[in-house]
Amino acid sequence: MGELATHLLEAVARTDMFSTIIVASRDIQKAQKRVNNALLGAGIEGCFPHILAEELDVHQKDFSAKLRAINPDYIFSAPSLLPWWRLTPSDISIPFAGYTALHLSLMQTFRNQIAKANVNAFWIGASFPDVINAMLNRTGYGPDCGIGNVQEPIAKIQMGVSSALGADPNEIKVKLVAQHAFEYFVLNDHPSDTLPPYLLKASWGDKDVTEVAERVLRDPFPFPYDLHFNRVTASSALVALRALTGDREQEIHLPGIGTYVGGYPVRASQAGVTIALPKEWSLPQAIAVNEASLPWDGIASMTKDGTIIFTEDTKRALFQLLGKPIESLSPDSAERQAADLLAALG
Repeated sequence: MGELATHLLEAVARTDMFSTIIVASRDIQKAQKRVNNALLGAGIEGCFPHILAEELDVHQKDFSAKLRAINPDYIFSAPSLLPWWRLTPSDISIPFAGYTALHLSLMQTFRNQIAKANVNAFWIGASFPDVINAMLNRTGYGPDCGIGNVQEPIAKIQMGVSSALGADPNEIKVKLVAQHAFEYFVLNDHPSDTLPPYLLKASWGDKDVTEVAERVLRDPFPFPYDLHFNRVTASSALVALRALTGDREQEIHLPGIGTYVGGYPVRASQAGVTIALPKEWSLPQAIAVNEASLPWDGIASMTKDGTIIFTEDTKRALFQLLGKPIESLSPDSAERQAADLLAALG
């Protein structure tokens, strides 16, 4: 139960989306406190959900049996050995991808345990999903999708375009193909004219307003990249869950879909997720755009077997930090690389 999952719990507790919510943690006391906080807050607002705390440690042999007994319809996981907000500044500037092992190591363990449990749950993997979900799915069982980054600039576009045109923000329809790094270039004080590769289409009724949306993307938008950011990501997760639990398809944006890198516009419902591109874009084009964005996170490429090859900048930074050459990361090397990172960062 990290910061993101806690924010999502608080949000979901104030809906009637689920009949039962299980808060699973290796620390049952922490889980119960988070449950009680959500129950109390929701109750004050007139919502009284059924939420239970469950002791569940992904490293214990009884994990799969316990998960099978719970038999969830949906699983949300966002584990990390060292979350981004706990990383302390150092003299070495490491691209985001340099820390991937800290997320992948736990996600791979979680993957193996869920597969062993053999539950028919829809799995949302929220730890660097644009990359890790594809890595896992290319090596076996993996998350159905992620949540987060590609969804988060959409509201900025809707608000900016509506302000420029005098429209209702809800009437501005946006389609965006973008990878994890894109968000950080458009949600900040000084957006850059040079952005990671992306595809964008915006419309207002029958009118194409993409040109306006392009300008809005580059408008300054001071943003708190601290713990408050988790609340925004939780909102993305809530939008995803509303769609995924609904009878009728909704158009949203999701990253980490199956073996695909990056984020896409989709149609989502209880029946699953379908990538929904405008007719002007092909799926190979969208995939290529997201893969071309990987270097902005410090990844040169991802192989068919789920190995990421680091850029020269990432290799150089990891060598400075760890004192040995690190060229790539695969599910097989994740645990060892994560241990090295923890030892160096601790």
